[in-house]
Amino acid sequence: MSQHQKVIRGREYLKKLPEMMEKLSMHKPMIVGSEHLTGMLFRKVPGLLSAPVFSGYHANPDLADSETGAELFLRNGCDGLISIGGGSCMDTAKAVKARLNTGSEEALKSSRLESRTACPHIAIPGTAGTGSEATQFAVVYVNGKKVSLDHANLRPDGVILDAALLDSLPAYHKKSCALDALAQGIESYWSRRANDDSKVHAFLAIIGVLDNLKAYLEGDPHAASEMMDASFQSGKAIQITRTTAAHAMSYRLTKTMGIAHGHACMLTLPILWEMMLDREEMKETLQDLTSKMRLGDPQVVPKLLKGILCDLEMEIPPMPDDQTLDELTDSVNVERLNNHPVAMNREEIREAYRRSFIPLCENEKLACMDIWKYYG
Repeated sequence: MSQHQKVIRGREYLKKLPEMMEKLSMHKPMIVGSEHLTGMLFRKVPGLLSAPVFSGYHANPDLADSETGAELFLRNGCDGLISIGGGSCMDTAKAVKARLNTGSEEALKSSRLESRTACPHIAIPGTAGTGSEATQFAVVYVNGKKVSLDHANLRPDGVILDAALLDSLPAYHKKSCALDALAQGIESYWSRRANDDSKVHAFLAIIGVLDNLKAYLEGDPHAASEMMDASFQSGKAIQITRTTAAHAMSYRLTKTMGIAHGHACMLTLPILWEMMLDREEMKETLQDLTSKMRLGDPQVVPKLLKGILCDLEMEIPPMPDDQTLDELTDSVNVERLNNHPVAMNREEIREAYRRSFIPLCENEKLACMDIWKYYG
């Protein structure tokens, strides 16, 4: 495991970045981030104006992006990375660090890192959802196929949680990222790898989202700070447990349906919960999780989650044809299903996808929305 993370929390605390750079002996960083957020960073920390910026990465990071980023890093004699943005940006920075510390493409793909280039990384999330700032893994794509990088040295050394960065986020991204954090909290809590520590982080993530989502979307600055922390807690939870079926099923959904990652996770999560309600071995876990969510009956939770989706106007995409359903099913990373609390065969995965596309009838929709409306 890499050293303990240095974390600074506070609205408008982006200005404390030089202080953290000093602690990490970072004097000539390369910045990974969008032009918008990088511009904001330069206004808050003008001393960084001469730093090289890598913004040419893909929304679904391509492994080739890391090569371009590493070349820029070496060409400018940099000694550290600052990522500012969402999960794609932080994953790209992790991939650049991995590229700098591997000798070959194959070593990179299998996360066999060496200590070749000292490269501390400060992650500054510009969204409240992925929790990537707390984790040692990154998702990248090679020829459209997902590859997971995973190494203790890829966990960022420093984190700045400044909720002021969330103010200019589009509403859809705010909603989707919040759903990602909520999904990560729930999935981590029921994961086969859950332990006492992960359950604390998962609980704080779940309650942090449920208690602050409405006020956050209305522009409340305190709620935004709480959401930023809930996202960080969700990352700390999955750093221990990794994710389960809802995340494993989300990646091709995002690419096929053109919906954001958190939206895709929350499409399947209520269905996966429903499919476990009759499993004897899940009764205790689901009841425990239900109680932690301050609800009585485990059957209510999927309705609450569907109610949130409806209230946020996150639409259920139209039912795909059989071929697309098969393609979605075959895309699922079986390794991630090893963490899922119950074994799932191919037909069960396909059925979970199919049920995720069934629209709610009007009465069911109103009932689910009422549970969310009166929640808390």
